[in-house]
Amino acid sequence: MKDKLTIIGILGPLFLFCILGICTPDVELSKEERRKLEQIPKFSTTAIQNNTYFSKWTNYFTDQFPYRNEFRKLKGLISLNVFQKKTENNVVQIDDTLYEINPYIDKKSLTHFTEQLNKTITTYNNASNIYYSIIPDKTYYLEDKKIPKLDYNSLVDQIKKEFKNYTYISLFEELNKESYFKTDIHWKQNALENVLKNLKKAMNLPDSNLSWSKQEVSPFYGALKSRIPNNIAEETITFYTNDSIEQAIVYNYEKQTTEKAYQKENINHLDGYDVFLSGATALLIIENEHATTNKELIVFRDSFASSLIPLLIPEYQKITLIDLRYIKSEYLKNIPEISFQNNPDILLLYSVPLINNSYTLK
Repeated sequence: MKDKLTIIGILGPLFLFCILGICTPDVELSKEERRKLEQIPKFSTTAIQNNTYFSKWTNYFTDQFPYRNEFRKLKGLISLNVFQKKTENNVVQIDDTLYEINPYIDKKSLTHFTEQLNKTITTYNNASNIYYSIIPDKTYYLEDKKIPKLDYNSLVDQIKKEFKNYTYISLFEELNKESYFKTDIHWKQNALENVLKNLKKAMNLPDSNLSWSKQEVSPFYGALKSRIPNNIAEETITFYTNDSIEQAIVYNYEKQTTEKAYQKENINHLDGYDVFLSGATALLIIENEHATTNKELIVFRDSFASSLIPLLIPEYQKITLIDLRYIKSEYLKNIPEISFQNNPDILLLYSVPLINNSYTLK
């Protein structure tokens, strides 16, 4: 009798999980892990011959395991609270926030960054009002002295030497660690009021008394959440809009389609930050016939600009967003929609993580 109970105790849960696995629909995406999950492998003689067919079945059973997310959370809690594991994949959890740790300046990357931007500006236009801002990562605001940080002052000073003909707009004082998502490297749009005021003042834009409406979408799981076991809950993306932003026409040059500045449905993408201007995109052209000025703006940017630029739409008739990670600078001359000759404002808006690893700039 005792042996039977032992067998039942062992095989019972296994049998239960098999039944649950059969009855539970397969999941296509894991937002928490920001990846596609393995689906039922398709049979083929090629897969059998190269020994991938059965390994895919192993991955399928692992990915579609019942209550997989709950077990992942339990593992994270044990790792954090029992084994006191704080750092993994260069990510550390301090209280209820995740930080990406990179304490070293890549001097070659800084040189590559400034050379690429200088080459682009001098090739197309060096007569406009040219501004630049460096967006600090949230580790800059971390008060824990045990966590190593890179030398932000040295990084900024080096860029200032190379960008001496451009106007520097500092944003370090306008942010704090609460300005960023807890599970992501990006800043929150609803924390950018001071950033927006500082930019507008430096770029001689009117201090328009605009009205805004607040909207929210969820759940948002940041890029850092999948890189370390953690117990941090899902987050909410908050964004501001008004008639001027809603009526603006955003032309996506890659897709050759027009879009809205905000796309709520993109919260369901692997990267929920795609709610802002479709996320990573080589070239966007925004036109706003209801702008408060007749000015144009060209922005060379990384992903941080996606959430900031919508707030500048009311001020400009035309905004061109260029991401040199996805389009080579020499191709810009073949795009007639980019009007460097109309003496636009030019803003170089880049974050410390990209500047310190700029090899993707073309």
